[in-house]
Amino acid sequence: MQAAVTSAIDDSALAWKKCQAAAAHAILAAFPPLDRARTPTYCCDITLDYRQEEIGEGRVCIDNFCRATIAFADLPQDAVAEAIEASFGIMWFDGPDGVSLPLSGVGPGVYTYDDETTLADYEIDFDDHGRAALSFTDIPVPDAATILHTLTTALSREDVPSD
Repeated sequence: MQAAVTSAIDDSALAWKKCQAAAAHAILAAFPPLDRARTPTYCCDITLDYRQEEIGEGRVCIDNFCRATIAFADLPQDAVAEAIEASFGIMWFDGPDGVSLPLSGVGPGVYTYDDETTLADYEIDFDDHGRAALSFTDIPVPDAATILHTLTTALSREDVPSD
């Protein structure tokens, strides 16, 4: 292989690693409870996780395309509703009957949004006890960081420790 091609491949690999490192930095800054996962690292090179009694537990994976997957469980429903509406606006999520609803004050059920522009999928499951689970996949890192930052802010309004 020509030296110029080898050098270009090396440059590309280095840029990729920098992209992933920058993505992890943005996510960690946006949601302070997260930390680098010990082992296993699941499906992605970069996995971040947390577990705190007041705000549940979760994981963020940053894949090889610098897109994030967020899987959180046992979060306060009101904080999730506030964060999502601050990130997206109201009435972006379809409720259990397929009708778009504001998330503040909704009952139990699964609420979804499929972003046709970025191809990200968002699912929120509100339970009967005022808790929520998030399952967001293929999210551009800037969007994931925005959502996590608004969640941190919403949790702070509820007097729930977030770090």
